[in-house]
Amino acid sequence: MTHRTRTILALTLALAMAATAVSCRKGRRLRPVRTVALRMSGYAFNETNPILTFRTGERVRFVLTNDETTMIRHNLRVAELGVPCDYELGPGESRVVIVTMPDRPGVFAYDCCTHRGMGGTLVVTDR
Repeated sequence: MTHRTRTILALTLALAMAATAVSCRKGRRLRPVRTVALRMSGYAFNETNPILTFRTGERVRFVLTNDETTMIRHNLRVAELGVPCDYELGPGESRVVIVTMPDRPGVFAYDCCTHRGMGGTLVVTDR
């Protein structure tokens, strides 16, 4: 078998494996997504920086809205769950961030990394 034939065979096998992986994922049912609105204003999320409770493995769609009337910018970070501080919202802007809660219970901090003290707690509990 020539080097070229082995390369073509290896690529064909890799593509077949990738196609199988994609079809398996498509057959898997995704967990429902719960929507949680977080409005940012006055250096707080939803006025009080609430404690938010979720189930292990739950998919959550956070709808973030900056309600400021001046040029104050906000963002959302959940460092322990891999949600980085990468996008600031200007006044009146909104953004959606989807997060899958971990498969283990725990307590995690969420915050606006631009403003100290602006943040709250995510509590993840067993089913």
